[in-house]
Amino acid sequence: MQSTPPKDKPDVAGWGFYPDFPRAWMQTHNSFVERTRQGREKKDINIIFLGDSITQGWGDDNAGRKIWDARYAPLGAVNYGIGADSTRQILWRIQNGEVEGLNPRLIVLGIGTNNLYDDHNGGTDEEIALGIEAIVTSLRQKLPQTRILLLGILPRQNEYFGRRVANINRLIARLDDGQTVRFLDMGPQFQTEVGKVKPELYTTDQLHLARPGYQVWANAMRPLFERMRK
Repeated sequence: MQSTPPKDKPDVAGWGFYPDFPRAWMQTHNSFVERTRQGREKKDINIIFLGDSITQGWGDDNAGRKIWDARYAPLGAVNYGIGADSTRQILWRIQNGEVEGLNPRLIVLGIGTNNLYDDHNGGTDEEIALGIEAIVTSLRQKLPQTRILLLGILPRQNEYFGRRVANINRLIARLDDGQTVRFLDMGPQFQTEVGKVKPELYTTDQLHLARPGYQVWANAMRPLFERMRK
């Protein structure tokens, strides 16, 4: 798998690949599989954060690490975020050992922003929503006792992305069944209007979150997160 996967729909699994670092993605995936193996033995994985670079940022000293160490690590949470992942990579990771044999109380799932480009992972809003639905379905099959906190895609740079994000979030909100799967749209906390993010919460690219953004995320998620993890 030393290449980019063939172009396909967002609901079709595909591995990740960084052309400049051809082994890096698979090495990261394999490290998560090893952590899962340890978790089966120690029974110490209670919560999984699953997603892309925005989730990965919980482990960044300049972003969410301090909040993570104080709030989530003591709860038995692991961070399975990988930069540039789309719905396709999450599906592939689920199918290739990252959750195998676990029984966490809760999964926090945030994915979809990297399907918004015209590349091998891209798709229409409806196709991206179907990709997210496929992930939820796969997780329910693999982990029938686990609750899923499905996060809406966060606002980003401009009106083009903002309107697409809002549309996809409307489509995936229907996955909320009131019990096992709950949907949370944090968009109002991160933007003043569609296409205009709050710059103090983001890095300069207005896609990734700065440290204050992770604090807002934690605060916005807290009520539902606390109910679902118990």
